[in-house]
Amino acid sequence: MLMQPPDPVAAPSAPGKHSSFDFVAHAPVLDALAGAGCVLGLGCGRGDWSLALARRGTPVLAVDRWVEGLAWLRAQAHGLPLLAVRADLTAPLPLADGSIDGVLLALVLHHLAGAGRAASVLAQIARALRPGGVLAIVEFLPVPPPPGPPLAVRLSPADVLALAAGAGLAGGPPVPVADHVGLYVQRKSA
Repeated sequence: MLMQPPDPVAAPSAPGKHSSFDFVAHAPVLDALAGAGCVLGLGCGRGDWSLALARRGTPVLAVDRWVEGLAWLRAQAHGLPLLAVRADLTAPLPLADGSIDGVLLALVLHHLAGAGRAASVLAQIARALRPGGVLAIVEFLPVPPPPGPPLAVRLSPADVLALAAGAGLAGGPPVPVADHVGLYVQRKSA
């Protein structure tokens, strides 16, 4: 079984939201972003992944539009290298080209694809990533739910890889990080 119990030092659940952090193996996701000078957490929700990265000493820019989740994240992040910002993920990223070392999209891509915005957001991510930078995509696999969204909403690995390739990112197929979730590690060419 790929699932692991929640980390006893991890942030407690914020009311009203669930996080992939609660049921996804942590090490592969965090290790994919190890060594990044600065990580952009897009669609961070309550910020469990952002907190875990910041606790490892990685500077994190955590972005979401959920006000209550960001407030909770800010309260947990005192003294950590983490900045939580409210913004629309589908708007152009106000970041210089090549200014970010890593990006995490945790259970966000299927929402963007459903809204017809996945390609444009991935293009913005690729623009902001430095050469050699990494995009870690945590996404539901196309296996029957529950948990997660309906099967019709889930992206196939071929779809995820095609979207990433369309933005100039390359990487391999998903590595399972839960029974129904995969981790895609994509890189911008150096």
